[in-house]
Amino acid sequence: MLDVTFVACGTALVVGVLVDVLTTTLTLGEGAGPLTRRVLRVMWQWSLRLRPRGSQSRLLSNAGPALLVLTVVIWVVTTWAGWWLVFLGSGSIQDARTGNPASAGDVAYYAGFSVFTLGVGDFVADSPVWRVITSLASFGGLAIITLAITYLLSVVSAVVTRRALATQIRGLGASPTDMVTRGWSGSAFSPAFLQHLVGLTGPLSTVAQQHFAYPVLHYFRSRAPEESAPVAIAALDEALLLDVAVATSVAPDSLAVQPVRRVIARYIRTAGGPSAFTGDEGPPPPPSVTPLVEAGIPLAPSTQLEVGLAVDVDRRRGLQRLVHEAGWSWPSP
Repeated sequence: MLDVTFVACGTALVVGVLVDVLTTTLTLGEGAGPLTRRVLRVMWQWSLRLRPRGSQSRLLSNAGPALLVLTVVIWVVTTWAGWWLVFLGSGSIQDARTGNPASAGDVAYYAGFSVFTLGVGDFVADSPVWRVITSLASFGGLAIITLAITYLLSVVSAVVTRRALATQIRGLGASPTDMVTRGWSGSAFSPAFLQHLVGLTGPLSTVAQQHFAYPVLHYFRSRAPEESAPVAIAALDEALLLDVAVATSVAPDSLAVQPVRRVIARYIRTAGGPSAFTGDEGPPPPPSVTPLVEAGIPLAPSTQLEVGLAVDVDRRRGLQRLVHEAGWSWPSP
């Protein structure tokens, strides 16, 4: 006997999961479906509370892969539960050998082998309509599993790309002032330094767009700050901010600096989309110009850096939030 309540509830679950999967894996706008977005945010907040930022934490290092697997498990289990309710409410599932109505446990088994396309056949639907619906369940299950596997592989590739970017940025120097002083040749900023900056535009753009496509990427935390993209990008942005503290006569070419700064602004917007950080912190401390003076780099009036800091206050707070959400402290000057 048909139970409309069970069928309606099951259909709502199946459709809801399908929308969430399609939004998360195929939509590049907001990057995550409503279910995935909420689960990831809550679980990451819980992980951050268990470990102070800035310290080595195996929990946070493993949180990203765990959340990625959890996302896929939720999709599969919820889909299975939805089809179980649909078939349970249909009252049409029976034992293929005896013709007796299937129990609730048998229906769960039937829904499982239908969704996972196993095709065992020891339980069947007793009407053509429900056999067709069983075929739809198999198609939907196959689609979700295929999208989930593709999503897993794509996220792993994106994680590698992000860590490679952090390593590439670290090649400029270990800190913002180190990046600037290393780029100084004694009388001007070296062409190799400027070429390195230009070469960062492409990888930065790629990582920024990957945060749109794969929201779970936000929750992958490296085991060392040297491999952390948020820390490296924050240090790079501070180094580029020091450009305003340098005398105009020796300042690096804006065609090398400004494209990188614009891409970093894009990264802040995309990576900060799924942010779960709720603290109201002030801006990070200003970068030090003392190492620049010691390296013999001519400086502009101090008010010029102060103006730059005032203009970029929201930008620097956004980067600080991303660094803290990754479990690390703001990079030292």
